[in-house]
Amino acid sequence: MTSRYSRAAALLLSLLFFVSLVPVSVLGDEGMFLPDTLDQLPLKKLQQRGLKIPITDIYNINGPSIKDAIVIVDGGTGEFLSPEGLLLTNHHVAFDALVAASDPTKDYSTNGYLAKNRSEELPARNYTVQIPQQIKDVTSEVLGGLAEGMPAPERIAAIAGKSQALAAAQTNQAEGIRGQVLPLNEGMSYYLFTYLVLRDVRIVYAPPKNIGFFGGDPDNFEWPRHCGDFTFMRAYVGANGKPAEYSTSNVPYKPKKFLSISMAGVKENDFVMVMGYPGSTRRYRESYSIGYNQDVAIPMQIEVFSRQLEALRNAGKDNRELAIRLQSRIFDISNTLKDLEGSVVAMRRAGIVEKRRAEEAAFTKWVNENPDRQKKYGQVLPSLQKAYDELLKTQPRDLLIQQISGVSDLFQIASIISNVAADKEKPQAERNPNLAMLAVRARGALEEIFAERMPELERNMLAYLLRKAAELPEGQKIPAVEKRFGSLSGDARVRAEEDFARALTDSKNLNSAAAVSPLFEMSSAKLRELNEPLIDFAGEIAEMATQSQSRTRAFNAAVSTWRPLLVAGITEMRGAKLYPDANRTLRFTYGDVKGYVPHDAAIYQAFTNLSGVIEKDTGREPFDVPVKLKQLYAARDFGPYATPDGQNVPVDFISTADIIGGNSGSPIMNGRGEQVGIVFDGNYEGLGNDFFFNESKGRTISVDIRYVLFIADKFGGAGYILKELDIRNAPASMRKAA
Repeated sequence: MTSRYSRAAALLLSLLFFVSLVPVSVLGDEGMFLPDTLDQLPLKKLQQRGLKIPITDIYNINGPSIKDAIVIVDGGTGEFLSPEGLLLTNHHVAFDALVAASDPTKDYSTNGYLAKNRSEELPARNYTVQIPQQIKDVTSEVLGGLAEGMPAPERIAAIAGKSQALAAAQTNQAEGIRGQVLPLNEGMSYYLFTYLVLRDVRIVYAPPKNIGFFGGDPDNFEWPRHCGDFTFMRAYVGANGKPAEYSTSNVPYKPKKFLSISMAGVKENDFVMVMGYPGSTRRYRESYSIGYNQDVAIPMQIEVFSRQLEALRNAGKDNRELAIRLQSRIFDISNTLKDLEGSVVAMRRAGIVEKRRAEEAAFTKWVNENPDRQKKYGQVLPSLQKAYDELLKTQPRDLLIQQISGVSDLFQIASIISNVAADKEKPQAERNPNLAMLAVRARGALEEIFAERMPELERNMLAYLLRKAAELPEGQKIPAVEKRFGSLSGDARVRAEEDFARALTDSKNLNSAAAVSPLFEMSSAKLRELNEPLIDFAGEIAEMATQSQSRTRAFNAAVSTWRPLLVAGITEMRGAKLYPDANRTLRFTYGDVKGYVPHDAAIYQAFTNLSGVIEKDTGREPFDVPVKLKQLYAARDFGPYATPDGQNVPVDFISTADIIGGNSGSPIMNGRGEQVGIVFDGNYEGLGNDFFFNESKGRTISVDIRYVLFIADKFGGAGYILKELDIRNAPASMRKAA
């Protein structure tokens, strides 16, 4: 599901450097706009398309507005729907909480959960709700006083120091307030965001997996879709109204604003708008970055994730408890994997590298036409190319070193043990105090690490990565690997690699917290006496990873110097202000409900219905329709949620709104600001939207709010929730019942 900002996706951000140079198009629906810039949108055109409310109803610094109802929930977005802290988000956003509360005797991740009253609401372990408080441009405070020509490392440090100080000044842990300063447009500007963080979040109703994730991975990123991807949660505070940890004495949070729901539905070409927290886009970067990601970084990530996914699925085949525990991790990886695969296909199919090169040629021509522009922008693209030329000298080796160094928690522990022992041999004044503190933390985490350890996965992944190291070209070989296996070839080398990886899982010195803990006290000589080859190897890899990170810092310093100038130049050349890339902050986007042509001889309509769910039923996961849902369909027992002809229930619909991972759970609203659906996915043809916006084929997929209410009420027995909601345009039968 493209709209979840997954942990796996977050890990990729340090490797993904690509984005296009396309500016905001006032004719299309591209753009994820900061709330304080909405008055700069073409409002008359939006009103002609269907916007019925003033912009101040969406964002208002002087009073409650829609922005106050839109919150961060774990890796996604949520929205308040009642004055009692009830909020709606996606099933896959709440899925980690369902998994954490499950075991073989109560599998909420598969069967769903219903709290019949507030005392039964299920604590969502480690979840928070972050409510926006302040959005402020602090560019002058961050960039003011920086000397022109300041060396890049000093400039980066100064900006980081100012940003941290501004954020700290707004942070008040006792009141639950968190401050954050983030760069926009590659560091051309900086914004301060503050949030009220609520730590007591509970599940009210979650449908079973065969509704909330109906279609599973085969349907993921696909249209037509028939998924009821939603969950109701509730946020709580202490009796004093302040954020608090879970307690039975806590009370529901009273939001400043909650959304109304419209049961009028939507039709083709209706105007819609979305507010949420998109995770990350890179739409203004150079062709060198595109090529690097398309041809080096992303393909490696695809290979690693594919192998990891296979190993995880095998690990849970014969262990029901482990299979339940791994569900969320498997979901994250499979979701990210399909996104990456589709993104590479989309980039190559659209010829993005070639298009960016053509745009850069036009930019260079424009720069060279004016001496002042030459002075200001003339070195931007050559300097960026030089940075990437230097980066590619050690790629993909450096990427692989980072993968090996993080292959497992135990591997990292082994590297710390090796480095601590070596550090002890230095004079006291030369020892690394940070390493000693790291060792203390690592030693304290041993029990937890071994409780979660999966030895077979470790062995599988290390053997795979050693095999990848053997395939590196000459000049990029990893010395620590070649020292151990370089003299071997063919099957003999493969066997040696597998035996080495097996030693990680079979070693008696590394098989428990009690066995590992004393190793932190040993000298290098004592460790060598153990004849534990993994410890030395991990230490050598850690040293190479440190060198790799140093090169990455140098690369980042170089590109961070030139990228703001590139964005400034493109802005000046285009004569239009560019919307900033997504960075997990509140954004507004809009579009129309609209079908599309995915490929030759096919036309996709904009809506799906319950009849399509029944048509997909195979009786086997992931297309196993619940018996009760089939019974409701057969009896046409749809209540007030039916289509106008009474023969169906609307399920999902698509629109041209511009979203990305992190928008999961965002409300999609009509022109009156009433919620008509909940965003949960994007289509396969629109992948690559981290990098470029596909106006003709990219679509946002949302659950129709009527399907949400139908499942909660008629299927799930959670109809009491509806009494809290402000439902507009309800059928006469529903109003009479209310």
